[in-house]
Amino acid sequence: MTRRWLALVALAVAGYLGMSYTVAWLTARPPVQALSQPGPLILVGVPSLAWEHDTATADPVLWSLARRGAVGAMATRSLSAHSCSLQSWLTLSASARTTIGRTVPATHGERTTECPQPVTPQVSAGDMFFPDWATWRTSALARPLSADIGRLGSSMTKIGQCISAHGELAGLGAANRVGLIAHYSPSTTNPDLHTCPVTFISLPAYSDTYIAHLMKRLPPKSTLVVAGMADDTAPESLHAVVIAGPGVPHGQLTSEATRQPGVLQLTDLSALVLARMGAAAPHLTEGSVPVVQSTSSPTASVVAASELTEVLTVEHAFVAPFFISYLGVVVVALLLCSLWWWRQRRRGRPAGILVRAAYAIVGGMAAAMPVSTFLVGLVPWWRAGDPRLALAGFIVAFAAVLTAAALLGPWRRWKRGPMLFLAGATLVTITLDIIYGSRLQFTSMIGLQPVYGGRFYGNGNMGYAIMATTGILIAATLAGKLIEGRHRRLATLTVLLVGSFVVLVDGFPSWGADGGGPTALIPTFGYLALNAAGVRLTWLRIAVIGSCTALIVSGLAVLDYLRAPKYRTHLGDFVSQVRNHGNFSGVDRIWQANWHMLTSSFGTMLVPFMLLYAILALVRPDWPIARPIRPLLEKVTFLGHGLAATVVCWLIGFLSNDSGTAIPPGGMMIAAPLLIVLSACLSWSRPPKPKPARSAPVEWKPRRTLSRQHPHDPTMDI
Repeated sequence: MTRRWLALVALAVAGYLGMSYTVAWLTARPPVQALSQPGPLILVGVPSLAWEHDTATADPVLWSLARRGAVGAMATRSLSAHSCSLQSWLTLSASARTTIGRTVPATHGERTTECPQPVTPQVSAGDMFFPDWATWRTSALARPLSADIGRLGSSMTKIGQCISAHGELAGLGAANRVGLIAHYSPSTTNPDLHTCPVTFISLPAYSDTYIAHLMKRLPPKSTLVVAGMADDTAPESLHAVVIAGPGVPHGQLTSEATRQPGVLQLTDLSALVLARMGAAAPHLTEGSVPVVQSTSSPTASVVAASELTEVLTVEHAFVAPFFISYLGVVVVALLLCSLWWWRQRRRGRPAGILVRAAYAIVGGMAAAMPVSTFLVGLVPWWRAGDPRLALAGFIVAFAAVLTAAALLGPWRRWKRGPMLFLAGATLVTITLDIIYGSRLQFTSMIGLQPVYGGRFYGNGNMGYAIMATTGILIAATLAGKLIEGRHRRLATLTVLLVGSFVVLVDGFPSWGADGGGPTALIPTFGYLALNAAGVRLTWLRIAVIGSCTALIVSGLAVLDYLRAPKYRTHLGDFVSQVRNHGNFSGVDRIWQANWHMLTSSFGTMLVPFMLLYAILALVRPDWPIARPIRPLLEKVTFLGHGLAATVVCWLIGFLSNDSGTAIPPGGMMIAAPLLIVLSACLSWSRPPKPKPARSAPVEWKPRRTLSRQHPHDPTMDI
């Protein structure tokens, strides 16, 4: 058995490496190029500016600028779900997300006018300043995610440069730490572009004529930035940004902060300004200097940015309607299957193969839906006449193909095969995507949601919940089969191999870059491995697992910290804050963000009760609440331990992530339909036909054997 196990492991590794090299070849990107600022920097900020299909016709000057410059789509969210210009200019000033006044909720595709009004600076002794600046600054520094507003203005002063501001909002970005603006004018008609090396201009709306007039007045060797700074009255979206100048290659903008081609975040523009300080430029935890992935096509960058903006805008507004419809269809389909099964029982008939097939199809479609929201990024659904309909249609199509492959493939001969196929396809898709840049998760409805400005690469909480749940169930199912054959050592090794793979992909800084994920995964797979080995769980072993968890997670963070600052993720930045400043505010921020998400709606407040139900169903299988899963626990070896480990992972993940509230529902979204598929397939075969009643036994009489007499002897019995 050991040789067979080794052969299967080698086959699985070879298959995964083959797929990995294929994905690497398909996703190969040109190397990035740095941009330089040989002359002045002029930044023009416009609210609600986004790339559109008709940009070339409606805004020919912007289009011509994009054809020779570097182009991207920019996330502008600060601490509000909906970004406003006042907050965005303060974020630019602080090089970190911040806000003043009330936060503005998300509009989910609808327009809004709730943004606060601009704040006008006042004149005192010939200086322009904001009288409430000290209050704003104190409040921004006191938050768990502190922001040093005025950082840009003061940093430029240190190197003998200044920032001039034209327009009310531009003054917020140019002010120093005490709220003073070196050179300010409320008018943007004829801005002074020669007094300071850096000039900020805030326009109330985009004007192609204004940009054309401005370009004629640019000083020699100027670098011009035109950026959509906020959502304001438009729905949440990524916004247009273009950088052009003699030191800017043509192509797609990106940065180490986003790691996505064609995507920046607002604080990357702060890093662009601070780059003028050279080696003295500070390292930002939320932004990096933009770089360019060059391209030979003059329009490919604009088209890519336009399509990406449309993709994320459509999905951002379609998340709630799609999932409400999805859950409704699944619930109705399961109710119809249950009604069919109940009618069969009322008639005294066993549940036939058609009923069980219906359960398997519904469960398979539901289990395949999460990974289908990733795979749909492989097809250009956004180019259809009705993008929302095309998006939903392709998700259903991918789910149908995966369900058919699971139920009709050769693995169907093993009752656990269809469930393992769906879980395996999900795990392989998510892990390969994470390793090669999270491009599918970046645009998935249950992925990173970059419009919200949370994460741009690595593994998000929903992706983590699905990946962790499928990994645990795969390990438990395979281990159960080995335990049935009395191969506990191989079962333990199987759990450790699957667990090590999932932990590595999720926690490695260049891949998943997740700190809270391994914190939950390592204890989970440790618990599962002990049970697979038949070893009793004691407090000493729990302490050992906890120590190993702390050591591994800390080691990953320290390794990230040892890299160059510009390549670090939030893990290395946290170690830097603790080591250099004794700042543990990142932990407080996790708890506060999770609490805010938990109490944000009635639905999220049900998450602890969902966890409690799952725990009670496993701890007390004799209670009525455990009735739906009791037959599975009895039929499938080691499944109970696998489900217990899954719940442990959800619980720890819920407590250790800043959006941990999403982890238990995300895990249940894949675990429940997988269990439905497993339950249906365990009794897939037709019930045996009843045998006919046997008649009274016939008295057995021994047959006489042929005599050795002559065949013609009349005494022979024929």
